[in-house]
Amino acid sequence: MFELDKELRVLILQNLPEDGMSISALSRLLNEKGIKLHRLELSGYLKALSDVGVLRERDIKPSKVFSPSQLKKKDVYTCLGDLVKKEEDDEDKQASIALFILGKLFKRAIFDKELRMCGLRGTPASKRATDKERADAAAVMVKAGIKVGASDAAFVSTGNYPQASNKVIPDLLIDLAGLRAFVAETKQKTLEEG
Repeated sequence: MFELDKELRVLILQNLPEDGMSISALSRLLNEKGIKLHRLELSGYLKALSDVGVLRERDIKPSKVFSPSQLKKKDVYTCLGDLVKKEEDDEDKQASIALFILGKLFKRAIFDKELRMCGLRGTPASKRATDKERADAAAVMVKAGIKVGASDAAFVSTGNYPQASNKVIPDLLIDLAGLRAFVAETKQKTLEEG
């Protein structure tokens, strides 16, 4: 049985189209991904997400349709995954950049689960975390409300991606803080245009 935690919320938000989806359609989608939830459980969970403003609920007879709220804030993982995918096409490099940035931001080992929460599938340039690094990272995750299993692997980046992180981290901050409207869209001038 899948545990209702932050992973389910992230999975729902990543797969929910802007125009919404009915409970039964979302239930089928989650079943295809191996998450077996009774429709009543899913219905209650979606209603709770609607009550706190993460989702918008509409009655389109005979169904209730849930869509992402305009007020919805992306979590750091989803936002980082989207930004890294815009910067890099290669899946392994995407995972490597995300691991590097998460490690710099959180100052700890990063779990494979966290890269999957970013929506990334590649294999990062990394080494396995030591037992102490893993235990310290697991304690932080538990404190943040994200369950980590005993078999979940944690990694430390062996790559160095300063250019990518210098580009992605400011955009990550802007997106998470909802400041995109304040950013001027500029085009870098070349010497010939100067």
